Amino acid sequence: MTQKKSSQVLSSRRITLPTSFSDGFITDLAELNSRYSESGGRVFELYGSFQHGSFHSARPAKYLPLISRSEFQKHVRLALDQDIAFNYLLNSPSYANFEYTHDGRQEFEELLQFLCDCGVASVTVTAPYLVDIIKSSFPELEVVVSTIGYVGAKRGINQFEEIGASRIVLDVEVNRDFRFLRRVTPGSRVDLEIVVNPVCLYQCHFKFNHYCTAASGGHIHKDGCGHPYNQYYLNWCYLEKLKNPGEFMRSPWVRPEDLHFYEEIGLHHFKIAGRGLESGELLDRARFYLQGEFKGNLLALLGWPHWLQFRKQADGTKLDPLEISLENDELSGFLDYFHRTEPDCRLGCEGCGHCDRWAAKHLKTNGPELLKGYIATMEANIRRLVNHIPTAEETLQQQKRWNEAAASQGHLS
Repeated sequence: MTQKKSSQVLSSRRITLPTSFSDGFITDLAELNSRYSESGGRVFELYGSFQHGSFHSARPAKYLPLISRSEFQKHVRLALDQDIAFNYLLNSPSYANFEYTHDGRQEFEELLQFLCDCGVASVTVTAPYLVDIIKSSFPELEVVVSTIGYVGAKRGINQFEEIGASRIVLDVEVNRDFRFLRRVTPGSRVDLEIVVNPVCLYQCHFKFNHYCTAASGGHIHKDGCGHPYNQYYLNWCYLEKLKNPGEFMRSPWVRPEDLHFYEEIGLHHFKIAGRGLESGELLDRARFYLQGEFKGNLLALLGWPHWLQFRKQADGTKLDPLEISLENDELSGFLDYFHRTEPDCRLGCEGCGHCDRWAAKHLKTNGPELLKGYIATMEANIRRLVNHIPTAEETLQQQKRWNEAAASQGHLS
């Protein structure tokens, strides 16, 4: 079954970007599109969601703008006025089976009808059951499969296409698998898209549970908007990076300068991650990928200094800020290796060393002793998170802080 692709006239480089839900953001984005109108690329789509709900996204509530339905509707209309489509995220990996209940189906149908009434063009979904429901009940909505659907095989593309998907955001693990991309892209009957700035460890098999944890942080329940969680996965991820510098290179990011590798094989949809960022940061990311050029520390573009959240030591003092840099100008040629030789990185790095060599040469820090201090502090924090059983009072306090953080996002800047 061949799916009808979007009827919107698209340019060759099609950027999908998170929205900050600021009215001024739409105006600035329209100016950005106008500036690059002759380059063959544009931000053709914004994406976002409500902060929380029964059918929530895979992002914790406390990091997302708190907007009303009327504000949402206005924002979508402003985007449409500038010929920018809106994509709504329903990409949680699970809804605790609520979608199988009477109340759940009623609430889901009501939400979808509201999205259609607002002018939303597409929805991004992880669960195959929801893909089929949407295409059966609301055929006017384009269904996009989330990267959290982990589609990294031809069989997965076929399966989602058969139940109604018309675009698939591929698993980030295939970003540098040019052997796979060369074979599936030209003949695909659905549009294929990649996330250009992922920060996950390559081939990390903890990330599915990390997404489940994050998504539960947007689920509405009797005690508030989202279930709090500790920072085990984030701590573990960045500890691995600090201990093994090659992991900074192995993460499947794509520099703005390297998008041409994908365009040459027929892949033109590029998704920029960054929900929860300020308008200026989002616009900057869009600009760099539209112009295909970035100057400075690539880690800043990717939004990576998460290790700074783990500065606090056992005695209550804080370590000095750890600065890590990876100058983008020095990385020309790094991705060429994957494009040219098509290594099967799923088999491991033994006998290769490409990423480790580039990290040893180009990754810089502001002090080896400070780096050791972060590693020791983060290792101790992991053990505390594993061994400490929170008291009932600690759990209540954590929920209170979580709700307060979510409520503080209620301003649109």
